[in-house]
Amino acid sequence: MKIIGNPDWTNPAVRLKNAIVAPAKRALAIAGRWTPNSLADLETTQTQTLTLSGDKPEQRRLVYAKARPESERVENLRYTPEGMAIVDGKIIERFSVRTPSVPEILRAKKLPPCGIGLEKATIIEAETPYTYGDWVGDFICTLISADKIVEPVLLPQFLVAKPYVTRDIAALGLEYASHDCDTVIENATVLRKRIPSYYWSEKEVDAYRKAFDLTPPPAREGSITYLGRFGTVSESVQRDYPTEETSAIVKSIGGEVFDTHNSSPEVFNDMAANMETVIADQGSAIFGVMHWRTKNLIELTRRDWWHSANLFIAKGAGVENYAVIAVDDLDEAALRARIEGHLKEFGVI
Repeated sequence: MKIIGNPDWTNPAVRLKNAIVAPAKRALAIAGRWTPNSLADLETTQTQTLTLSGDKPEQRRLVYAKARPESERVENLRYTPEGMAIVDGKIIERFSVRTPSVPEILRAKKLPPCGIGLEKATIIEAETPYTYGDWVGDFICTLISADKIVEPVLLPQFLVAKPYVTRDIAALGLEYASHDCDTVIENATVLRKRIPSYYWSEKEVDAYRKAFDLTPPPAREGSITYLGRFGTVSESVQRDYPTEETSAIVKSIGGEVFDTHNSSPEVFNDMAANMETVIADQGSAIFGVMHWRTKNLIELTRRDWWHSANLFIAKGAGVENYAVIAVDDLDEAALRARIEGHLKEFGVI
């Protein structure tokens, strides 16, 4: 199923489309056709500063200026297969899995009679529902932070089509439901998104480890592993890295190479002994630090594609030293010099 609005924000055409659509959405909100999140709800403030080495400056943790409740109770909430939450004929953004499209807003009052009803269920507010990183950053973070979950957890169709979603829900011991037509929940519990984007802290990492019963063992001193994407096709924006060149560099200094196509929680657990120092292509495989006791991490990225998610999760997991290298225009010799420079900086070689 195609996810409406799954954007490649690096694409000029997508940016132009968003610029055109934004005024229409604002007009529909003013007309009372949907309820977007308010500016007050979206306002953030800077807190803790995290330092790192390399090509990115220090990063500030963001928190919502107005603390959000853990959950809200809503009567007679209609939930679409795409994850839109409708109350009294209009989409409510803070109950939905993403911002609605204009066609979804216009159709909200015209939906056919509901085919399925639930007395109670839980739905999850999210910001971006597109990738594995989004799943962990939005949905898993919310689930592991909730004091009590009313089952079943009602999920959009496109999410349950992803194997890692059903795998993680099962690992958490939760009952879920997903329907191919809109569903009315008599008494819905909406778990709110309480952390902007992916600004995890040690608290969230600890909750993740507890929820998935993780107790990472010590890593072997001097161990180095490279997490290479090896042409992995992204669920969102495709990007390429000098994977073969990096593999050769890592092997030459006694490190191991891991193809992230083979990622899974079980595999990550088995790798823990060799993960004191991690070199990784930018991607959600770096979330593996929650399965390890990694001390040093070097992230390889592109100048136009970097997100601080991995940094905050890594620091929350106990990573002491973190560096970012923008690999654009680096030949193998220059890349080697940059990697070895950070390894020396961190006392690894």
